[in-house]
Amino acid sequence: MQQLNLISGKTKEQIAIEFIREHEPEEGYFLGFSGGKDSVVLYDLAEKAGVKFKAYYSSTGIDAPEIVKFIRDYYPTVIHKRPKHSFFYYIGSTGYGFPTRIARWCCTTLKKYPTKKIPLKHRLFGIRAEESPRRASRGIINYNKRVKQWIYSPIFNFLEWEVWDYIDDHSLPYCSLYDEGFSRLGCVICPFLSYPAHQRHWERWPKHYRAFEKAMRKVWDRGKPNNKPWRESTFDEFLNNWYRGK
Repeated sequence: MQQLNLISGKTKEQIAIEFIREHEPEEGYFLGFSGGKDSVVLYDLAEKAGVKFKAYYSSTGIDAPEIVKFIRDYYPTVIHKRPKHSFFYYIGSTGYGFPTRIARWCCTTLKKYPTKKIPLKHRLFGIRAEESPRRASRGIINYNKRVKQWIYSPIFNFLEWEVWDYIDDHSLPYCSLYDEGFSRLGCVICPFLSYPAHQRHWERWPKHYRAFEKAMRKVWDRGKPNNKPWRESTFDEFLNNWYRGK
């Protein structure tokens, strides 16, 4: 049961639907769909609003297979967009090197670039303020001058429990990984993951990690671009330091 806003007398669902309708562009929205709980709610709200939209999924190649299957099974109209090369190719066979918490090129290359040229400039995303101070600072409407796109976040003020209540109230499907204790779904391999999370992911999705470590071995064997020695003495130490965010 959704709570009413004391000022407007409306639920967050009603407010979100009105927001989506109010800003609907003539050409329709681009809807970013990740397969996570927030995008599931966003998709449902857009349908209820009756607006024109096309949903796109940036298929990074390092997402959990369970997410990909979930999207194909329950959201067959979502359009899959893939990067030019694989994550592992960018690490081992180009000058990109490995991503770090400071230099995280993977999100831009694997998620943003594949949908960058889609002409729909008004974009709906399931961004919520609760997730992080950085996301909260963006506001419910944000204009990206660099790419000339409007970003709308209809569930910006939803709390996590309200997202789950919405899914439960409307009997919406969601990825089974949530029931296994995975609280956030995204790339299987990510420099922001903790060491225990990497261990858990390695056990669950070993093929991804074997491919990653093979690419990292190429980086190690090639050496630093400036020909300076690695600070680590062995490849295992080098790899372990990456997993630990060092």
